[in-house]
Amino acid sequence: MRDDPLAILERQEATRLTWLVPVRRQRMASSPFAFFRGAAAVMAADLARNSHSGVLVQLCGDAHLMNFGFYGSPERSLLFDINDFDETHPGPYEWDVIRLATSLLLAARSLGLTPKQQQKVCRRGVRAYAKAMAEFAAMAQIPMWVSRLDLDQLLRENEGSNLQRHLANVVAAARRRNSMQAVRKLCERDANGHLIFRHAPPLIWRHTLLEEQWHGWHANMTLEAWIQFMRQSHVQTLRPEVRHLLSQFRLSDSALKAVGVGSVGTRCGVALFVGTHPDDVLVLQTKEAETSVLAPYLDSELPEPLQTPEHQGQRVVESQRLMQTASDVFLSWATNPYGQHFYMRTFRDWKGSIDVSCLDASGLADYGMLCAWTLAKAHARSGDRRAISAHIGDRKAFAADIQAQAVVHADQSERDHQRLCEAMAST
Repeated sequence: MRDDPLAILERQEATRLTWLVPVRRQRMASSPFAFFRGAAAVMAADLARNSHSGVLVQLCGDAHLMNFGFYGSPERSLLFDINDFDETHPGPYEWDVIRLATSLLLAARSLGLTPKQQQKVCRRGVRAYAKAMAEFAAMAQIPMWVSRLDLDQLLRENEGSNLQRHLANVVAAARRRNSMQAVRKLCERDANGHLIFRHAPPLIWRHTLLEEQWHGWHANMTLEAWIQFMRQSHVQTLRPEVRHLLSQFRLSDSALKAVGVGSVGTRCGVALFVGTHPDDVLVLQTKEAETSVLAPYLDSELPEPLQTPEHQGQRVVESQRLMQTASDVFLSWATNPYGQHFYMRTFRDWKGSIDVSCLDASGLADYGMLCAWTLAKAHARSGDRRAISAHIGDRKAFAADIQAQAVVHADQSERDHQRLCEAMAST
């Protein structure tokens, strides 16, 4: 019997910040695709009801279209990769492929594409994953490990296409999205001329004002002691040279900040650091790391070498480093005085994502292939690429099978979205 999807969401929300739970539900109710984005836990329960391949990789755990995007490498190159690892966990490779395929179908439906177009978009994406995996299986280890998309070549090869035009705009915007841009958007100066976050509750709530509203928020510690505790916890898990780099900045302000769809209500924040030069500004993001939604269904099956760390922030950070070709140097993890787990990363460091609503049928298909190649690369780095390729076998048959499963999940997601809307309307 299928688990009640709304009950699954309610169990998640039991540990969320209560004043942000309505925001989460409003965002999820905006469309079936938005519901799907926030309902990774629901799909995990559905996937677990069926048998699987047993071919294990480090799963993204939430491999939908909007969790791929652009970011800056430590060497200041613009990369395209998976960019959300909150639900990462070892598991059968096809679970990520099914979730990506389902998101392609829901995106195609949101654009009003015909059933035939929806089918083409989905199958092209799945076949692109299979083709990329076969190529990775034929490669030596080191060339496979460092494979990355050449964005300039990608733009040239798709010149004049719907995706190319949108990519060019997104790439240009991403290169402008850095800490300075974040400061201009999110910050102001106080009476003493110091940079602080602009207080805009409930979505941005400065920590200095939080204690006035929520007594005892900092576990009966002063805000300064709380922040110092958290900073020391993060610093201990940074690489030594990055620890030295961060020591050149002082913390100017911090705030809670609601992010994403499924993450809304978790304890996420931003921290503003400034240095001695006027352009020395650094905005880092902390995110609460909860147990992966996949863990209840997979932990008992995992061999000892694949067991995940007890610290959920460490799970996210180490998995991200494993799956991405290059990762944020400020990735680290920490534990707060309540024992809750967090990880830290750079906020808006050349980050950018595709707006699916700007794509047509061919653009969505091309973007799905781009994401599929990227997912295959992550799986090839973390798992046995030759075993995956052998399990896939015939690409057309594999694509047909994954698409059939994706249709079931997409239809179910639309029904679940309708149930959520009806529940919200009745309260």
